[in-house]
Amino acid sequence: MEEKEKIRMRNLKFFVIPLFLFPLIIVLVGKILLLGNFLPIVENYEEEKIKIVQMFLYFLGIGIFFFCNGFSDFISKRLFLNKKETMEKVNSYYAYTITMFGFLNLISICGFIGFLICRNFAWLVTFSIINFGSIFPYFPTEKRFKNKIEKFSSEQS
Repeated sequence: MEEKEKIRMRNLKFFVIPLFLFPLIIVLVGKILLLGNFLPIVENYEEEKIKIVQMFLYFLGIGIFFFCNGFSDFISKRLFLNKKETMEKVNSYYAYTITMFGFLNLISICGFIGFLICRNFAWLVTFSIINFGSIFPYFPTEKRFKNKIEKFSSEQS
């Protein structure tokens, strides 16, 4: 990689650190709310309508976790196809990484909304752990960038 591309990759790492730490930040916010005697949004969260919302959030969060590789492949094909220059590939990797981090952070958001509904801190922590664990394979490194580029270079041949 040229110096310009290396600088761009380094900048990407700094840019995604807040996105990488997002699940931990959400847990910290939840803990602060609990210490401040936060009351749940819904008093009776065992009610049928709220149960449906909670199950929707649960299945959405878990669905994102299970289908993140399929989403990753879908996004990769759109972003990396027909990129010839290295800088175009770096820019595509930049967009890919930010998109994947945003997509995976929806898991913690689902957990946080569920926490706001029922004040169940275990719900929030579980979703944040799933989110944090699933985000590791998408953290930008030069090796992952090269693997992604090689994969699409071999598919185009």
